[in-house]
Amino acid sequence: MSAPDRPNDAIWIEAGLLDPSAPHADERRELLAFLTEQGLTLATMVEACEQQQLVTVAGDRLLRPGHMFTVDELARRAGMDDLEFVTELRTASGFPPSPPDEPACTDDDVEMFRLFELASEVFSRQELLRFVRALGVSMRRIAEAAAEMFLRDVEATQHVERATELERALTNIQAIELGSAATAVFPPMFRAHLVLAIGDARRARRHHHDYETTPFTVGFVDLTGFTARAGASSPAELLRLVTWFEATAHDLVTSHGGRLVKLIGDEVMFATVEPDQGCSIALALTRIADMPARGGLAHGQVVTSGGDLYGPVVNLASRIADVAIPGEVLVDQAVVDAVRTDPHVTIEIDVEPAGRRQLKGFAEPVRLWSISER
Repeated sequence: MSAPDRPNDAIWIEAGLLDPSAPHADERRELLAFLTEQGLTLATMVEACEQQQLVTVAGDRLLRPGHMFTVDELARRAGMDDLEFVTELRTASGFPPSPPDEPACTDDDVEMFRLFELASEVFSRQELLRFVRALGVSMRRIAEAAAEMFLRDVEATQHVERATELERALTNIQAIELGSAATAVFPPMFRAHLVLAIGDARRARRHHHDYETTPFTVGFVDLTGFTARAGASSPAELLRLVTWFEATAHDLVTSHGGRLVKLIGDEVMFATVEPDQGCSIALALTRIADMPARGGLAHGQVVTSGGDLYGPVVNLASRIADVAIPGEVLVDQAVVDAVRTDPHVTIEIDVEPAGRRQLKGFAEPVRLWSISER
């Protein structure tokens, strides 16, 4: 039969989904037939086509399956009478506000908010919201990384190899299903990291009884030539530079028993329980960088919140790194004292006086020391 006489052609043509005279009309028919078999309505396909997401709509639907309902209905199903608390939890989770009549929730959300309600019986509202914010930020970062992985390794390859629309749709579904299955790694990884976090906190506080602060060694290392090199790099070269720095910093900090707190552009912030661990990390980072790097360390009481660290010791470590020269690691007196007196120090460190420096934000000059590994 002629193309316009095929089943559904007239409907698809009228909806603007199919142009029978287009070079790849048969390819589009194949995709539309598949989407119809998957149960997608004509209206859904039209909306997806307008957003240029026709090949992804079937896979996207797998991310949030089932009937959608409003936030008010979510609160009712989760057994939560305090709608304001529900709204606060959704905001803390990183979800933007939705109109009262907009379906934005699924049965999975109900189970999540039932757990939040149970947690609120044990933890204060303030601490629970702080935890949920950290969880939301972390989950969004994981989601961003997963999306980037798909775009670079799957979608970009399909574009180069000129896959058909149906092939692209099927690959998208496969990637979504794999991504959903990958969430199975979250529980065991979370429990393992929780053990590490609790262990570090207990070791850091073994002689400390103030629950407002925790003793840590905080370090900053930055690549002093990063800005100039990034400005002269192509997007592909910049991506390789950024991923190299992230991977190198993460693996090195972890292998030395520290925690990578965050990456700030060309600078890495990390924390350790033992000062000698911090020294090892800072020295190693300045050695392996393929461009000039410098570091600063300070030791003392810090305020912890949402996985981040705050307080004068953090500010001091950052300012110390600012005044170090490329290839140098400077530390404060507290780090030197701790390394000299701690019987558990695992590396031999040479310490040389670096004078008193006037640091931004500090009224008095700070005595600094330059360290190197023997």
